[in-house]
Amino acid sequence: MSLIVSTKKPVGAYKILIESCKKHSENLTKKKMKLIVFEKDKISLKFIFYLLKNTINLSIFNDADYIKLKYKEFEIGRHAYSRTLRDTQSYLNNYYKFLYKVKYLIEASRIIEKSIKLSKLSDAVYVDHGVYLNGLVIQVFARYGKIIYQNVYPRGLSYKDLRKIKINKPFTYEEILKLKKNEIILNKKKRDISYRKIKNIINNPENIPWIKGTIFKKFENINLNNFTHIVYAHSFADGQLVWGLDQFNNMRDWLIFTLINLDKNQNKILVKAHPNFTLRGYFNEACRLDKKIFLQIKKKFRNSKNIFFEVNPKKNSDLLKEINSHAILISHHGSAILEGSFFKFKSICSEATFWEKKLKISNSWKNKDEYLKLLNNSWARLNNTNFDDLLTVSYLLYCNEFGHYGKKFWHQIISRVCKIGRNKLDKNIENSIKKIKNSDKLTTILSQNIQKI
Repeated sequence: MSLIVSTKKPVGAYKILIESCKKHSENLTKKKMKLIVFEKDKISLKFIFYLLKNTINLSIFNDADYIKLKYKEFEIGRHAYSRTLRDTQSYLNNYYKFLYKVKYLIEASRIIEKSIKLSKLSDAVYVDHGVYLNGLVIQVFARYGKIIYQNVYPRGLSYKDLRKIKINKPFTYEEILKLKKNEIILNKKKRDISYRKIKNIINNPENIPWIKGTIFKKFENINLNNFTHIVYAHSFADGQLVWGLDQFNNMRDWLIFTLINLDKNQNKILVKAHPNFTLRGYFNEACRLDKKIFLQIKKKFRNSKNIFFEVNPKKNSDLLKEINSHAILISHHGSAILEGSFFKFKSICSEATFWEKKLKISNSWKNKDEYLKLLNNSWARLNNTNFDDLLTVSYLLYCNEFGHYGKKFWHQIISRVCKIGRNKLDKNIENSIKKIKNSDKLTTILSQNIQKI
């Protein structure tokens, strides 16, 4: 018997997911698995000295230095910082921010210590929300060549088998999840499917799972044709540093930097709020913080005659149909770039996004200097999208049968097997799960529908 570790307790929907991964790992390893729930280790003496050292040299205080911190080879600072920014006070009060930075650095060290111990005894791990502290569980288990299960965008329920892969350096969260050019070969049929799918998503954004419930409004009393740049704001609390490092600590700093430098050159800039800023329900707290920070940034640039902030949720398709064809689209890592590329707009985004840099979707950058050069470039000097690469990403994102839009997505399987309407299931999955009578049958089916990465 071997072990499979889970960072989440097997209750509610997670019970079905974790049991499915357990059954899958048993079939994969030909071993009987015992499930154990991950618990943090005690604070080690080694880490206490580590913390003191980085307090004395001021790395704890400086955000940029803090993010780069490593402990036993692993990116402790990056994941602790991402978790810090989930607490709303971190943006609003520097004192609380410092306390959270220390708190989550300590928690992160306990996760690393425990992960090292468990990885030597286990064959597999199920990791929930790897962008935050659990990303360190992924790094450790990957370093020791284990099977890693996740349920996360841009994929669905998936696994990466690293048992026979020699890893000589820390294997990061995003390396597993990023969409890669060599995953598929586009034939005419797949090109056509991909084209139709992205077109449908653009025209019907309300079908995107995480913005369902958003009430979109029309653009009124504004000449969209006057803008030279469209800047898409991101969440300031959710998923910071999710796709890697590029010298920006968070999406607030990135947005302010972008606007300052575009404004210097007398560009006409439209800043579009993320539709999630107005969502209610499950994401209410994070959305409220996002909107508050967005309005603070708007206030910061209130004296600029060149910048217009669109606070209300508007369909990107309505915008793209009205703006000047030479307008430049700017996003840090958002799918809005894909939508703009479909309409043949030139764009700028970070290399830290959910597709690998080999896919030439946008004019990408890896640090602030490269970014600044692109911001100062004219439209004529920027590269066009490689449309085949766009269709590749579109296919991997929207046509993946295991992903959010596919027939093998775990929500879809539960809906079909248990005869629960998808809309009803998505609105209250925990309540729906409680009514399932034959969970063994469901876990068996789900275990057969886990995507290999």
